[in-house]
Amino acid sequence: MQQLPDTDAEYDCELEGRTHTRTFHEEMALAFSALDCALNGRRGVYASTELTTGQRAYALMRSHRAGSLAELRRALGDASYHVAVMERNVEAGSEFARRLHERLGGKEVVVTPGPFAAPGWTQREYLHFWETLIRTRVHAVYFNDGWEYSNGCTFEYAIAVEAGLPTFDSACAPLPPERAAGLVSNAARELERQGIDAARLHLHLERIGGAFVPR
Repeated sequence: MQQLPDTDAEYDCELEGRTHTRTFHEEMALAFSALDCALNGRRGVYASTELTTGQRAYALMRSHRAGSLAELRRALGDASYHVAVMERNVEAGSEFARRLHERLGGKEVVVTPGPFAAPGWTQREYLHFWETLIRTRVHAVYFNDGWEYSNGCTFEYAIAVEAGLPTFDSACAPLPPERAAGLVSNAARELERQGIDAARLHLHLERIGGAFVPR
């Protein structure tokens, strides 16, 4: 519950330079409270899209002969890496969310993960945040083109399946586990042929359901 200020001094305090110390779970609750202002008791849809891994990042790895994303970051420098991978992925994800909003008749709140930034969070913390959101605040998950190459997207697909949520591709066609497993399996094999580690894809594939993997 929002705490009311006790004195006029709390209204008039200088904001510049103020700092706050919170635990991860307190920060997560703060972020969800802001999102709940927009959802207003409803559930939205989630637009899953590649961010830190995926086809764009792997294409750059090949062109720079980098053996890992860490090597690619060192080769490009942090600023150039951010522009070449993160900014372009965020733009593509935001465009996907806008198209999805229109395709769904403009009536759904579409949550796209790219613009959200929590300085100091680890990748595990980000994944926990989005997992909690998918399980508690959305009623369907849609996946952008190339999602099967992304560690984050494949994780989110596994969570959606575990939560019993309907899943769809970028064209809004149903994306059942048997089809999804085939896509992720093929993506993992393609990356491994290129010398790229696909361990995370295999891990998430097991959660999606190994019984659906083509033999």
